[in-house]
Amino acid sequence: MKNVLRAVLLALMILSMLILVPSGVIVAEAEIIEIPLEAKVSQWPDPQSSGYLSDWEYEDPSISVRMEKGRIYDTTYVVAYVKIANASQVRSAMAGRYSDDGKEFGTTLAKRNKAVLAINGDYFIGHNNVGFVARQGKVYRTKCNNPEEKSKVRLDVLIIDDRGDLHILPQATNADIEAFQGNIVNGFSFGPGLVIDGVRQSGFVNQNNGSDVKAMRMCIAQTGELEYLCIASEGPEDPGSVGMDLEQFADLVSSFEGVQNAYNLDGGISSTMSFMRNGKYVRVNSPDNPKSRQLKDILFFCSAYIP
Repeated sequence: MKNVLRAVLLALMILSMLILVPSGVIVAEAEIIEIPLEAKVSQWPDPQSSGYLSDWEYEDPSISVRMEKGRIYDTTYVVAYVKIANASQVRSAMAGRYSDDGKEFGTTLAKRNKAVLAINGDYFIGHNNVGFVARQGKVYRTKCNNPEEKSKVRLDVLIIDDRGDLHILPQATNADIEAFQGNIVNGFSFGPGLVIDGVRQSGFVNQNNGSDVKAMRMCIAQTGELEYLCIASEGPEDPGSVGMDLEQFADLVSSFEGVQNAYNLDGGISSTMSFMRNGKYVRVNSPDNPKSRQLKDILFFCSAYIP
């Protein structure tokens, strides 16, 4: 009798497995990894082809990117909503070594670094070698005490720490950098800060960023823990757009809900937001503009999902 019961129980177990697991399906454990600071590109995964839900959206278990277009001040803009699983997925990359003249188009750098979404950085070789520059945990420059020669003012500095949080130090000095409480992963010198600690900034001084010029603009903003916005406006080079000055761009950026900190990056024809469409990286923020500038660096978000 016991043998009969065992046989019945075994048959029921096999039957339940056949019902719960469809034929031909292999059950495996997926993984979301944390990527080391100095990891090589081969150490993080490619975006999943199945993750591209449309020309404007990507999603896998580690990252979601959703983009949309809008229009304000007679100018078209693109905003990308980004959420990542861990801070190691927001990264920077240079076109070459810090000290060389290497430059590449933003789409090329996005492809090289397997980015889900990438934007231009601060073109760190500018600003007459002043300001603060750090990339992936390595500090390359701390020369904030000498004001930028053309404007005679110091630059606002953006710091991204190991928690993925954005911190903006207005007209930073070396002492401000040294006093920062946290682990610095990336540091950018361009600015200005458009929103700092939830407060929309105004009265922008000229930091060699053409504050009064109608131009293409680019910024990165944080709206929550591991949640970001990347916002790019078109400029007078784009059909149907006139561009924005910094006050207008600050109006746009601060209009999005939950913006805690927002930082203006390099603009003009350097403004490049890269995303893959039909297997090819494209410049989504200015698709009809033939003018584009090669970049020294990008700020990007990558997948950390290994299926």
